[in-house]
Parts: sequence; structure tokens; C-alpha cells
Amino acid sequence: MKKIISILLLLILITGCSSKNEKFDDSFLSFDTYIEFTAYTKDKETFDKYDKIVQDKFTYYDQLFDAYNNYKNVNNVKTINDNAGKKAVVVDQDLYYLIKESVNYYHNADKKNNIMLSPVINQYKIQQNNYENNKPVTNPSMSYLKELNKCTSMSNIQLNDKDHSIYLKEKCAQMDVGSVAKGYATDLIAEYVKKQGLSSGIINAGGNVSLIGSKNNKPFVIGIANPDDPNTYILTIDSENTNIVTSGDYQRYYMINGKRMNHIIDPDTLLPADVNRSVTIITDDGLKADYFSTECFMLDKEKIAKLAKKFNFEYIIIDKNEKITISDGIKDEVKIK
Repeated sequence: MKKIISILLLLILITGCSSKNEKFDDSFLSFDTYIEFTAYTKDKETFDKYDKIVQDKFTYYDQLFDAYNNYKNVNNVKTINDNAGKKAVVVDQDLYYLIKESVNYYHNADKKNNIMLSPVINQYKIQQNNYENNKPVTNPSMSYLKELNKCTSMSNIQLNDKDHSIYLKEKCAQMDVGSVAKGYATDLIAEYVKKQGLSSGIINAGGNVSLIGSKNNKPFVIGIANPDDPNTYILTIDSENTNIVTSGDYQRYYMINGKRMNHIIDPDTLLPADVNRSVTIITDDGLKADYFSTECFMLDKEKIAKLAKKFNFEYIIIDKNEKITISDGIKDEVKIK
């Protein structure tokens, strides 16, 4: 059974009130986190219609992108992993696209966000679970991590565009799309409810935010959490009709000998990345935003700036010294508290 982890949202919504439509909101559990859905509609009945769509869609994508559980009549990431070294698995178009784009970004960026690093990451997840349940924690053995790392090459992924099948070539290979799935799913769902008629709303999937339209022709105001006190925000950004995704060291972690061991593992060192406290990516593509929030969390600001120019996204960096860097394209929209 999947364990639901209660975490503090990385982005705090500062939406205000609407004079033309009423504000309604709901929250529910999916993707191991709390999903917050806010919409401005003429009445509660209209909101409930969209709310049901959002919840149903999240349930579907949660199952489709799941690497740890099987579901009846669903070929998901777990199905791909179960058949590693055995046979190719035909998957849904959305899952195929997610994996293909993750592979493309990996080979064309800095090769930090590796969806095949699951065997290594899982060793840290064990310690995170122990920490959350007040059990003893210990850092994974580096020699064991290096042994597991032999199965994490992205070259293990074999894609077939004709039938949308995925094959993992080695039996020891295991995939986990957790570093890209929520942003992608949130964006897909936002686009779907827009087509169903919703013109103003926000979907926040644990720091993966999709903004639907604007609030009465004015931008939404989104607060970026303070890494030292995630109950508060350190700055705000005015934005609309886009995707905002934050990766931070305060979301999932464990403490050992006074050191914070966060959940983003650098594939080059096999250790938690410690270059930044948080990185926020702003772009019209949720998959891109999620991929590069993880990738850039492991990079210095010079490399992030190069990737932003190449892949066309904006960013906010809070580095390990808590210095804030904002890309030129959004400086006028950002207010530091």
C-alpha cells in the first residue's frame, strides 16, 4: 500500500478574492501529497463539476506514473519495471511522452535528472521513512550505492515510437518518474479543465503549480516558501496562465549528525545535492518546469542560466548561502519580502 506523506506545500498561494466569480477550493490526496484546487466560478455546483474532473484525472495519472504498485488494466511504470530484461511494455501515450521527453532532456541538458536512478534513491527513501517514523537512521553505504548505480544508465531505456512501447534492457534496471510526473500531470489536468470551460483557477500539487488564466484580468500572486520556515514565504511572483515548480531541500529529508539529507540525489556523487536550498522554474510547460526544477537544484547559477537560455524558462534560485538570484525575464514580477 502506498504511504501518503504529509508535506508542507512549497508554494503558498496568495490569491485574494474575486469580485466577478466566487472563489471555491478543495484539497485531496494524490501522488503522495496534498493537491489543492482553487477555482473562480459562478457557483458551487460549477466548481464541483471541475473538482470532480481534477480529482478523477489525478487518480488516473497517479496510477499511470506509479513505480511501486500495480493496477488492474493499467500498464504503468511498475509494469515496465516488472518486465525489465524480459519484454517491452506498450503504454499510454501520456506515459510514453513523459519518458521520451525525460530521456531527451537528459541527453541535451546536464545529465543530472536521471529517471533510472531509482535503485540509489530508494536507499535514501528508506532512511527518510525511518526518520518520519522516529526510527534510527543511517546513511546508505557508498560501496552499496556504487553497486546499485551500475544499473542506472539511461541507455537501458529502449523506446519504440511505432507502438509506444518501453523496454528496460537489464533485469536490474528500475525506473521512477517522480522527478517529472507531478508537474506534467498538473499541467495536463489544467489544460483539460480549461477545455471544459474553466477560465480562472490554480492547481497546486505539492509545489507543482499550474495557473489557469488570471484572476479578473490580473495576475495571480504566488508566494515562494522560505527554506528556513516553509510556513512563510520569502518572495512573491505575479503570474498567470503558466506553470511554476519548486524543488527544495526542506520537502523530504532526514537529519543525521546535524546534517540535512534531502531527497534530490546527485547521480555524479550519489549523495544529496547541496548547491541550493530551492530552485523555482517558471514556464508554459509543466513537464519542462518539473524536470528542470530537479536538474537545476543540483547546479550552480551559471549552469542554470545557460540551461534557461537553451530551453526557454525563467527561474528563481535560493542558494545554500540563501542568496536569491532571479532571471531577467521575471524580475519585474518578483517582490522580495
